[in-house]
Amino acid sequence: MTDKGSRQKPVSSKRAVPSVAAASIQSVCVYLESQNYSLDEWRASHGLSREEVMAPDGRFQLTVLHDVLDYAVSVTKNPCVGLLIGAEISTSSMGVIGHILFNNRTLGEALTQYVRLAALVNEGLAIELEVDDGEAIVSFEYIQPALYHAVNIDRMLVQTVARAKKYVSEQVFMTRVGFHHEEPASRLPYDEYFDCPLNFSEPRSYIAFDHKFLDFELPQRNPYLHQALSRQVESLLGRLRQHRSLSARVRHLISGRLSQGDFDAEAIASELCISRHTLYRRLKAEGNSFHDIIESARRDKAVAYLRKNKYALSEIAFLLGFSELSAFSRAFKRWTGQSPASYRRSNGSGPAKH
Repeated sequence: MTDKGSRQKPVSSKRAVPSVAAASIQSVCVYLESQNYSLDEWRASHGLSREEVMAPDGRFQLTVLHDVLDYAVSVTKNPCVGLLIGAEISTSSMGVIGHILFNNRTLGEALTQYVRLAALVNEGLAIELEVDDGEAIVSFEYIQPALYHAVNIDRMLVQTVARAKKYVSEQVFMTRVGFHHEEPASRLPYDEYFDCPLNFSEPRSYIAFDHKFLDFELPQRNPYLHQALSRQVESLLGRLRQHRSLSARVRHLISGRLSQGDFDAEAIASELCISRHTLYRRLKAEGNSFHDIIESARRDKAVAYLRKNKYALSEIAFLLGFSELSAFSRAFKRWTGQSPASYRRSNGSGPAKH
């Protein structure tokens, strides 16, 4: 496998820029070429040939993907071009991971494997699947917030929906879709592609649908192909795990301890087999801090609980590890500028629970 990441200027000398599979960049290039746009200028700026970009086993820095998406916006003069690129799907351009996923038995098994193999597609994104109150929610979050790229999120969310409809069933519909970025000047293209309630400026980007679709059997599955392709990616997955963002691992551990209020850095470091000093140092190198990860995990869960309107405010405070409701209220107002009760009234559903 080749990695062309060294040709791209890093975002910061202290941060390791995550890598992405070449297939993501290829999808952008194929779309632009199909629309008769030349990529010669963009390739020349990175010192890349067309053969290098289109190599099936290549990997690039995430910022190379972002750069070609910015180039697409520039030449098409369309800030929503990510939606168009994501909607252009074909079996030949899906990549190894896509073929593995859609050769699972059910959609639920495919999404579970998607979460597990997500780093092979994009090391910079943390992808999670959860089932809550009758909804299955697939969320996408940039591990390094400074790298967040709205056009790439647009591309990924449309692509996910389009592939589900093509390779699973046209019956699959979204109950809601959320974007971390702000609402665009025109929502019309988004409404046309998603045909469901849309929310912007969310803590994380996500796609939500009725959990019953998780049991849908995939019509084109081939268990033998699935087994062969899975063996092919296992060694790569093992290598990537060694370099997985420490911030993502810490957040995962903290998220599982929210209700206990157990955020002892010494204990977390011990579980990761490193010292507390090393934990702090490596998080700082990734542009993060232990305190910021706790705040982020609590904030995202708080927003999710309030939107669902399933728990009373005192229960949410307990689930997030706060000793008192007043402490939770102060923290939430610091995060959002609103009290929990006010946020629930303006964003939740149904009568407010106190």
